[in-house]
Amino acid sequence: MKSWQIKFETRLAQAGAPAVLSRDLLARMARSARGNLPVAGSSLSHWLKSAEARGRLHRVQRGLYLNGFRSPPGQLADATDWLRRDAVVSLNTVLGEAGVLNNPSRVVTAVVPVDAGAPPPQLGRKVTVAGTFHFFGLPRRILEAGAARDRLQTDGGVEHARATPEKALLDWLYLAASPRSHRTWPARGDVDVDWLDRARLRRLARVAPLSTILDDWLAG
Repeated sequence: MKSWQIKFETRLAQAGAPAVLSRDLLARMARSARGNLPVAGSSLSHWLKSAEARGRLHRVQRGLYLNGFRSPPGQLADATDWLRRDAVVSLNTVLGEAGVLNNPSRVVTAVVPVDAGAPPPQLGRKVTVAGTFHFFGLPRRILEAGAARDRLQTDGGVEHARATPEKALLDWLYLAASPRSHRTWPARGDVDVDWLDRARLRRLARVAPLSTILDDWLAG
């Protein structure tokens, strides 16, 4: 292995290295590791094939990879925002990984803002080499309702936009109640609400506003 490649891979293994890497980003990092000298496209392609074969890069789709050089390695959910701009991981993924949902899914579920007058985002299932995503649309006023500390998870080393479990549940209830969505209601018996922060849940429901929908579901 050439000296610049050793330096390149050392940088990819650092704790602060990106969890997700595009080919363009890799090309810039390779050039930097080579003393700002350009790296031929064929050389980068050869290195990419080698890194994939060694299990150090995990392809999401063409030109997009999860960084397996670093510890912890990049996770599938980290690629969400690369696939859909401003997407926030939510719904089943968040509730399942928080232990709130009894039937977690391997599919990464996320919500994407829908802005009035703007082209609609691409929604539905997105199958990639690394795994499957499912994107749901929410009006931006719903997606961004509430204080950031209540609706976005910032602890636990999360490296992508992720809803808190309370926000994830409310996103689900909004979609289930919306006539424009085919999302079904979460089964009350499958959601352990005792694991949720009730005060945060109420604050978020009040500003959405989804308090009536929440109360009806809790009483069901």
